[in-house]
Amino acid sequence: MGSGKSKEPDAESTRKGDIDFTRYKARVDRVNVSGLSRTQNDYIQRAIRSLFTASNFQDVILETTTAKDNLMQLGIFKNLKIHIDTSKGEGATKNGYEVTFKGDELSRITGSIGTELGQNDGAATAELTSPNIFGRGERLSLNYSYSYVRSSVLNLRFTKPYYHTVVGDYSPETSISVFKHSSPAPWSKFRTDETGLLLDFSFMLPFGLSNSLQYEVGMKEIFALDKQTPFFIRENCGPKLAAIARYIGVYEGRDSNVFPTNGVFIKTTNELMGSSLTQLGIVKSDLHCELNVPLFAGISMQMCGRIGMLINDKRKEAVPINQLFFPGGPQSLRGFEIAGAGPYRDGVAAGCQSYWASGIHVWSPLPFSRYFGGFGDLFRTHLFYNFGTCNAFTTDKLRSTAGAGLAFRIGQKARIEFNYCHPLSFEAGDRVKKGFQFGIGYEFI
Repeated sequence: MGSGKSKEPDAESTRKGDIDFTRYKARVDRVNVSGLSRTQNDYIQRAIRSLFTASNFQDVILETTTAKDNLMQLGIFKNLKIHIDTSKGEGATKNGYEVTFKGDELSRITGSIGTELGQNDGAATAELTSPNIFGRGERLSLNYSYSYVRSSVLNLRFTKPYYHTVVGDYSPETSISVFKHSSPAPWSKFRTDETGLLLDFSFMLPFGLSNSLQYEVGMKEIFALDKQTPFFIRENCGPKLAAIARYIGVYEGRDSNVFPTNGVFIKTTNELMGSSLTQLGIVKSDLHCELNVPLFAGISMQMCGRIGMLINDKRKEAVPINQLFFPGGPQSLRGFEIAGAGPYRDGVAAGCQSYWASGIHVWSPLPFSRYFGGFGDLFRTHLFYNFGTCNAFTTDKLRSTAGAGLAFRIGQKARIEFNYCHPLSFEAGDRVKKGFQFGIGYEFI
């Protein structure tokens, strides 16, 4: 921080204890941002404007930290340092300060190699990015990932933010992507290859509601995985033109993404699908909700549920096999194999057009975790009860499982679960997995 001292205290500060900086009048006269070569001035103005609302030195410190976070979120800086000093020269006021941000812009080409986690899946990734192309946060990125489940993903994406406009407070951003995906579904013995174009417009609303409006158009082709693929699956094979209008809404009110003890999480995905813009005959909706309530001694209760529904106009479109729901597995109904809690036909999962699943958990830190330091915070134990069914919104043909397990946090978004599962109710033909079950992902029921 700078070496400047407050020019006029409101009152004599106490010599004992912490200094109360709110008692010192202060204002920001000038803000300097150095190290910019490609970035336009108007792109950073909104990120620092809150500095000029400071009325005391405590406000100056807090607003400076907020402004630094805002500047780093613009995606144009590699690093950023702060310097605060008394205001001098022309335009300086009695209690004025000058805040300087010293940063280094990202190079024109950046790259990264790493790993990422999906739902019961891990992938090796490589990305090449050209940030801040035209000086207002535009990005062009090429991403490739390879995994066992989603065998390959290739994305070329151009992103344009609008933080510098009059609607910048809502974090609007548009993007256009060209993609090529390949996703096998071994439980049904088919693979889906997708090539297309994705248009996306995302924005934030008050109360932390994140929104994304998307339109996707491209070619989707289903392949049989082997010679044993049943005929009713092969009927779906072949290339088809597909168009999807999609809305994704997310409310994040939890105190942690991985091991929350308090708060609410809601995510909804709604799609209108068809073979073209004028032939949208399929509606698909998926809703996930989660409520966390703290109890005592670090123990918390979690209640979560997920519901999915697919409706189609048979006069326009038949539902392809890759758009159906396949409930079951460590992320949804524990105690069942992936896609094992639904109808089977000719030895493979046939999918369903609706389902619901719910779960009740009691989460607890490890006993004596305080003796392990920060390492103990990576683990949680839980007791759980999962239940749900498919092709009905009643308790008919209810599947349920009870059990206990140990979870390990990976970063701030995903976790690994080792659970002992005891299925309590199931239907003939379900793929039950009694005993230990392993799961990895970021969204569980």
